[in-house]
Amino acid sequence: MKVNPHIFRGYDLRGLVDEDLSPEIALHIGKAHGTFLKRLGHKKALVGRDSRATSPIYAQKAAEGLASVGLDVVDIGMQMVGMYYWSQHHLKIPGGVFVTASHNPPQFNGFKLANDYSETLVSEGMQTIRQMVEAEDYDEADKPGKITAQDIKSAYYDYVLSRIKIGRKLKVMVDASNTSSGQIIPELTRRAGCEVVEYNTKIEPDFPLGVADPTEEYIMERMKKEMAECKADVGFTYDADGDRIGIVNEKGEPVWNDMLVAIFAKDVLADHQGAIIMFNTLCSKAVPQTIEAAGGVPFMWRTGHSFLKKKNQAVKAAFIGELSGHFFFSADFFNHDDGAYATMRLLQAMGRTNQTLSQMVGALPQYKSSPEIKVFCPDDKKVGLMDVVAAKLRKDYPEAEVIDDERAGDGVRLELADSMFVIRYSQNGPYITIKLEAKTDDKYEVLRKYISDTLHSYPEIDWHNPISANVGALDPKYRK
Repeated sequence: MKVNPHIFRGYDLRGLVDEDLSPEIALHIGKAHGTFLKRLGHKKALVGRDSRATSPIYAQKAAEGLASVGLDVVDIGMQMVGMYYWSQHHLKIPGGVFVTASHNPPQFNGFKLANDYSETLVSEGMQTIRQMVEAEDYDEADKPGKITAQDIKSAYYDYVLSRIKIGRKLKVMVDASNTSSGQIIPELTRRAGCEVVEYNTKIEPDFPLGVADPTEEYIMERMKKEMAECKADVGFTYDADGDRIGIVNEKGEPVWNDMLVAIFAKDVLADHQGAIIMFNTLCSKAVPQTIEAAGGVPFMWRTGHSFLKKKNQAVKAAFIGELSGHFFFSADFFNHDDGAYATMRLLQAMGRTNQTLSQMVGALPQYKSSPEIKVFCPDDKKVGLMDVVAAKLRKDYPEAEVIDDERAGDGVRLELADSMFVIRYSQNGPYITIKLEAKTDDKYEVLRKYISDTLHSYPEIDWHNPISANVGALDPKYRK
């Protein structure tokens, strides 16, 4: 079977619908992953999906592929991916497929390939599946497995709510960007006793309001207007598979997710004194400063939720957080990211204080910080570009700590006493990610101009590609 090798990425599979992906390819993915699981001794497989237009047929074909090698398949339908991971434990089915392209535009889709509880294939495992598909190396069974449907929502709600206590009445705004979270979060938060105001909770597979990415500034701007109208205590939004969240405070101001990492770290350390807290290379300097002030041990690791999950098998961090909005409450829940559970944990943390969310953020170390910026760079150019960038940074900033070892993984982090910035390539799309911050406006502007000028010197980067996001934060002339 001929497939585009670039769709097999660092920790999942993503490609363009009708170009890289089709129902036939989904069938072959199911056969390959089913064979992979069967050779490991698995007897069953779990299938779920997001709300994209092609996800139902891709999920169906993946299930047929899994069943064709003799695995019995349980299909839990459209869910948030954290609920899929939870279902692995609940149903005692560690392997399977979740169909999603996460925050990518609607013309994309993809697959997360589960191989163990709270685990998906990464790196070498993804390449093994690619090789199996290319060779059609499948162990087809004489008798296919059975495919059955199961609704797990009520059991999931009961499980989460048995572990969450919100100490005061909170008004919650939910803007689901027309994705699957709109069918889940309002019900869950109401069951927890919150007053809930809904925006854009109807499922619209083509994302009419734009890509569902919680890091996008235009979503934050939309939520600011909604917050002014409904006057809630906090507002939530999610990506298409619901493992990542975005937040606005009671004033409608965005709370970038590295600040949320710091808030969660303080809350977790109140229950797990002296614990290790893991965070990714894109996070603010405020994160390790907050962890240390709360008596915890900060541990920085490479960006990518699957890489963090895998590393935590050795590190044993009580909590893991990423700028992109992946949060793992490993000591209290499971070692996977779950946007619904993270939502409830923030409400619980707010309930433990008499402060507003803006006051909670205001108590953290303060930096002027950019959103997560993305600029298009082809998959076959982005990796090599990082070596060039690292060499330039070492030359231009001899006084700085330039982190480009395994902690950075796929990019470079430059550390200065009063500032930092990160330039890295994405594992799941053809783009470069940038994040910068500084203590003062003047220093921030110096860094912003330096990064903008540097990246504009590389012809590999396409500033106007639709995949690019928040480009105006780096170069105002591109502001939409």
